[in-house]
Amino acid sequence: MRHPSWLFLLVAAAAGSAGSVSAQTVTRLTVDQAVQEALRVNEQLRAARARADAAGDNAKSVRGQLLPALSATELWQHYTEPFVINLSGQPGQGVLARNINANTLTVNANQPILGLVRLGYGYASANRSADASQSDAQAVAASLTEQVQTTYLRLFEARAQEGVARASVEQLEKQVQDAEARFRAGTITNADLLRFRTAAANARQQEIQAHTDGLIARQGLLTFLARNPEDPSIEFVEPEDLERHGAEPVSHAVDALINRSLAQRPEVLRARQQADAARDNDRAQFAALLPEVNLQASYAWTRGQVFFPENSFYLGIYVSWPFWTWGSTFYAAKSAERQADAAEALSDDARRQAAYEVSSRYSQLQAQFVAVEVAETAIKGAEEAYRVTDAQVRVGAGTTTDLLDAQSALTTARLNLARARYERAVARVALDRASAATH
Repeated sequence: MRHPSWLFLLVAAAAGSAGSVSAQTVTRLTVDQAVQEALRVNEQLRAARARADAAGDNAKSVRGQLLPALSATELWQHYTEPFVINLSGQPGQGVLARNINANTLTVNANQPILGLVRLGYGYASANRSADASQSDAQAVAASLTEQVQTTYLRLFEARAQEGVARASVEQLEKQVQDAEARFRAGTITNADLLRFRTAAANARQQEIQAHTDGLIARQGLLTFLARNPEDPSIEFVEPEDLERHGAEPVSHAVDALINRSLAQRPEVLRARQQADAARDNDRAQFAALLPEVNLQASYAWTRGQVFFPENSFYLGIYVSWPFWTWGSTFYAAKSAERQADAAEALSDDARRQAAYEVSSRYSQLQAQFVAVEVAETAIKGAEEAYRVTDAQVRVGAGTTTDLLDAQSALTTARLNLARARYERAVARVALDRASAATH
């Protein structure tokens, strides 16, 4: 049978590519190594961690406002002439009030007292926001881990399906050769031969599609690793741990998984911490309606000012209360209250969404266990049906249509089994992510 010229070119290109790969060092990566590398180089995760660090520094900045504020100023002055108070009007008489050179050093301290209520709530809000940013970074890392693991499984699912399709192609091509010989001998019709060729072409299409799916999954994995999507130097290792873990029964009831998700899942924690931060900010805004009462202390050292003592110190209370601001402070507090209500509603919604996601993914995993059992049963029946039909055709008791149907059913059963096993592993990864599980 003649192969199309494009197939020859494809094989030649693949051979050339394989030769270039063998000339360089090939790095083998397991799924865990791929996850660790993705976590190390991913830009979104790096940005999330930077935001978390920034939020932590902001909380430290707010904390500093709780402590006394110290400041020092020094004023040095040079005048064109000294200042003399002369009441008599006679030259050379009078009292020197200021030298030609004068300087004043002042050290001030200011400690909020009643303002500590507002500042305390502000510090608590900043702390909650920092915690929420940390949870956000953890959520990005968990999502990235799930994406890498899922794509890794998709890659090997595509490879398994490509292997099944390739085996089917090889088997059908042998049947095409047998059919051509029987056609020449006059034992089958041209229509029968065409059926075999059509079946072989369809199987080849399945192989090409599976190969393309594998290439896309590989390109996605390399992109997660911040590498060139066409990088030939990386070889991914079969994710046996994920496949084995996917085949293990779930050891916890769905209610226990939901409770763990609500207690540990980063998205749920982030929403709760954001709600708490908004509520503390609400309290801080209402506390801003109170008067400002600060304890102040100041020390001054003066030279060149005759009527000022060289050293002076005072301690006092500073009170400020802008009690009429046309409602701007009050409505700012009301706005913060509404925002806190909105954040709490989002927190409740996050909890409901997490519970739903755990329940749905648990059901999907259980369905995949059933799908694997059904596929394993179906493949046994399909293998036996093909064996019997092939024997019948060889003795003339069966038709080519029966054989091709049996061949198609066997290939479908093999594809379904490969797909079901990997889909089960994918469903387990998704459930672990939803329930905040680690293994």
